[in-house]
Amino acid sequence: MPLTIPPWPRQTPEIAMAVSRCIESADWGRYQSQTKNTLITALESFFETDHVRLCCSGTAAIEISLRAAGVTTGDEVIVSAFDYPGNFRCIELLGAKPVLVDVASENFGPDVDSVSAAANKQVRAVIASHLYGHACDIASLRDLCDQQGWVLIEDACQAPGMRVSGKPAGSFGHLATLSFGGSKPLSSGNGGAILTDDGRLAARIAGLLDRPSEAFPLSALQASVLVPQLAELENHNAHRNRIAWQIQQQLLRMDSPLQCLAETRDGVDPAYYKLALRAASPAIRNQVVATAAEHNVPIGHGFRSMARSSERRCRKPVSLDRSEALANEICVLDHRALLIDEADVLELCQLIGMS
Repeated sequence: MPLTIPPWPRQTPEIAMAVSRCIESADWGRYQSQTKNTLITALESFFETDHVRLCCSGTAAIEISLRAAGVTTGDEVIVSAFDYPGNFRCIELLGAKPVLVDVASENFGPDVDSVSAAANKQVRAVIASHLYGHACDIASLRDLCDQQGWVLIEDACQAPGMRVSGKPAGSFGHLATLSFGGSKPLSSGNGGAILTDDGRLAARIAGLLDRPSEAFPLSALQASVLVPQLAELENHNAHRNRIAWQIQQQLLRMDSPLQCLAETRDGVDPAYYKLALRAASPAIRNQVVATAAEHNVPIGHGFRSMARSSERRCRKPVSLDRSEALANEICVLDHRALLIDEADVLELCQLIGMS
């Protein structure tokens, strides 16, 4: 029997009931709704933050965070060369210049030494992303930003539910962002949120979004489907984490040319949107992606490195060797494949592991 990957987003009775309640109460037709307030309260509790502002996407959350940080024409924003390309484009949209730094050797986030080396008077903010289930060195980046007077924007769009030293990812930055896009572990088709503990930043966000009605809203219907998903997030993440570890161990036993880069560091409780797999060569990576497609296994290429971007568009104060290498070596397994039964891990690895 062929391997079956669970569909996503899941259709559950709890989600159906939440949508039904939203419709029956007429909340779906209100500018300000109890459904959205319920989601905000749940997110504030889950992410241990004082202020949550809902918006229409994770990309919008990044842009709004940059604006709240005061980023404008002529400023610079530090970002990893190996990151979601929308972050680079948000910086450019505001007339600022991206400053590219390399990824850390032990995770997929910005290397702290590279960030420090990129300092100058034009830098106003740093975007630090948690990618592929790995926590970036977010505490050290916060310390550095505080020393330099920069605003740290913690991009947790791909890591909802991750915990670092017991704290939720999304609770370290001056600002943090979430995404509720269609394929995300928390999905409402589209949507996002901005988190902060800083009342002044929260007031700036309100000033940007309230015109007087919300400029980039999340609807009540979208909010309704997120509340039951948030209640199940920790259980789903625990299952994904077990399967990711088992994939890593199985590929090692198979002596596969594909290496599973699961997060295993002490103090990090991972949360996977994508699980990174490193191939021994670009040719092997391409073969893995093609084979996976034949068997309906959701594997794709990782991010392109922005290292080759024109120097007219960005500043490159440090070597970007690790970012370029990862862009050539990485493919990524979607989180829904991590919801398979443990009994199916061997079959999955045989399909993708070049056995």
